[in-house]
Amino acid sequence: MTRMTRLSRRYVVPALASLALAVIPVFAEDPAPAPAASPSPEPPKIDVTGFVDVYYGYNFNKTNPTLMRAFDIQHNAFSLSLAEINFNKGVTPDSRLGFRMDLDFGKTADIVASFEPEGSDGKEIYKHIQQAYLSLLTGKVQWDAGKFVTIHGSEVIESQDNWNYTRLVLFGYAIPFYHLGVRATLPVNDKFSVSGLVVNGWNNSSAIYGGAPCLAIETTLKPNAKVTWVANFMSGQETKDAKDNRNLFDTTLTIASGKVSLMANFDYGKEGAVKWWGIAPYVKYQATPNWALVGRYEYLDDTKGGFMLIGTKAQEITVTSDHLIAGGLKMRLEY
Repeated sequence: MTRMTRLSRRYVVPALASLALAVIPVFAEDPAPAPAASPSPEPPKIDVTGFVDVYYGYNFNKTNPTLMRAFDIQHNAFSLSLAEINFNKGVTPDSRLGFRMDLDFGKTADIVASFEPEGSDGKEIYKHIQQAYLSLLTGKVQWDAGKFVTIHGSEVIESQDNWNYTRLVLFGYAIPFYHLGVRATLPVNDKFSVSGLVVNGWNNSSAIYGGAPCLAIETTLKPNAKVTWVANFMSGQETKDAKDNRNLFDTTLTIASGKVSLMANFDYGKEGAVKWWGIAPYVKYQATPNWALVGRYEYLDDTKGGFMLIGTKAQEITVTSDHLIAGGLKMRLEY
């Protein structure tokens, strides 16, 4: 059983405070009408949101920590998985500078930071900073510079934003969590956009290996309101002594129609002779506005080198009952 509380509040933060003084003409008998004041521009708006994610997990194999899980690793215990607070100012044609910062606390923050390269200070320095980047809009292109979550995968770190509470093995082991570098996003039109990334690499906040940063590209196609297709590719040297680049292809297709939604995620990775791949289809039935039933199947092949730490083929099935109670409180039962 899982339980999450999300608190959301918008604050208007004025970028400039001003003091206006009015001079009243005491002796004027017929004062001229004052010119109409021009409307002052609205101050930039900063969105502040947050949530608390608490879960209880029971593993029938009775192992602690639970193996091959991303974040729900505790057996027979209540656990504070993640507490997060977000500060975000988006960019617009009228306000071309923006930023985003997501601050994380809890076991999930520790797990995400543990993937930093050995010897890196990032395990402690960046542990509580899931994202922190500045944004600039130039024409139609948005530039982001700093630390941001990965473009890969069908799931994200925040559990309430996923269809299921638990994550795929593919999410936890086949793809990165985040990057540090520069990202440029161009919405070509209302149906197609493309992003390019120049970053340190996988879960790497402090080093570039092989003398060159990693490169990535993302394309998003939305031919209509019901269909979204995202495809990503990333390549670069990921360890100090690696002789080959690590290449990753990831794609997700989502189809929403009425109460039934379908999604599928596919990953293929290769680093020299090491290969890994997997596929995960989902189906979601939104029975009522406050209740949904989600099924997920996952098949993965890690026999060519054990990159995902299992060294074999595996599959899993997950069923989630998703309940929106009230006031942003969400409860999930999952098997």
